[in-house]
Amino acid sequence: MAANDGTAGGAIAALKAAGADPLPPVTGNDATIAALQLIIAGDQYNTISKPSEIVAAAAADVAVAFMQGGSPEATTELYSTPSQLFVPAVVTRENIKAEIFDAGIQQAATVCTSEYEAACRALGIID
Repeated sequence: MAANDGTAGGAIAALKAAGADPLPPVTGNDATIAALQLIIAGDQYNTISKPSEIVAAAAADVAVAFMQGGSPEATTELYSTPSQLFVPAVVTRENIKAEIFDAGIQQAATVCTSEYEAACRALGIID
């Protein structure tokens, strides 16, 4: 389990260099293009997707509330701090098409480069 997809990708590269076969399940966070490609290839087990548009919109609402002299509304409390929590998506080979491509988070043309084209076709991401 890696804190982010960059670390997960590094762990996968190190495991492959060490001859690990099969690779253990490696998880990441952030749904980067490289991680999506590793998932498509079957090298990374999953990533966590937190669409930045949702988080950015909430942050903008908080900023506007403060600028207008108000206080933002919290939907919950976390560690004694008013908070708003979002439900992330766990992205795997099984749901990557729906969670990432059908949802418009990434475009197939960006992720399904020539190296990943066959795997993208097998997963139904591209025709």
